[in-house]
Amino acid sequence: MYFDVCVLRFCDQTLGNPLLEKGHLQMVTSDSTREAEKIRSVVDHPVLFKMPGMDTDDEKRILDGLYALKNEFEGVYTLSTGRLLKEVDNCTHAIFVRFPSEKVLADYYNSPPLLHIASEMRPFNHGEYTVDYSTHVEDNEKSIYRIGKEFYDGVEHVVFLKVKECVSQEAVEDFLASVYQLANQMDSVVVQVTAGANNYIRNKVFSHAFVAHIRSVELLEHFYSHPVYVKFWEEKVEPITSWTISADYVPHNSSTSSL
Repeated sequence: MYFDVCVLRFCDQTLGNPLLEKGHLQMVTSDSTREAEKIRSVVDHPVLFKMPGMDTDDEKRILDGLYALKNEFEGVYTLSTGRLLKEVDNCTHAIFVRFPSEKVLADYYNSPPLLHIASEMRPFNHGEYTVDYSTHVEDNEKSIYRIGKEFYDGVEHVVFLKVKECVSQEAVEDFLASVYQLANQMDSVVVQVTAGANNYIRNKVFSHAFVAHIRSVELLEHFYSHPVYVKFWEEKVEPITSWTISADYVPHNSSTSSL
């Protein structure tokens, strides 16, 4: 559970992401110039929670508490949280957090602010799926901290995947490279995408994940039906996976008056 955090251990920061290991420098934030830039290694932490049945007041209190971690824990680069637009596999809510390193993520897991909100969640949280993965973004403030209207608006698209044991490393590398290209090929729809192998070794249900930020709720349906994404899913995802979960949410913030 999200509040049972003290027994976690983590893999080396670059393990499981062959694009980092081999020095591939794909750009993951859409930008009209597409000039080569330096790359910043980061650790992304998406979680899907199973918290059905909360009343409006409890839900807002929990989401406010999760959102407050952005300021209460010093090492957070960026954070978003919210209710899923559609329940999937009993998952109802999500959080996405970015850290500078695995060490900072480990500190976060044992931090008083997280332990406090986790205790508040305990009566409602019936389980969760977590994927912690090392990835990379362009080395500028907009990309690292996800600054700008295109990040404040829009939808978080979270995908957890379980890759079949028989799949070759080459096929996994090809899949990861294809994920990163989505921002280039769909830049009118996708703001940023990151991906990687799961370094969360307690109750590791899924082997990989990717998170894409879609520019608007109105574009979400277009994203799912876009020929590039349909081809990517049919050719790169379905052949190598035995289980996938796709979830979407509009980021909540503490000034939201109603959900």
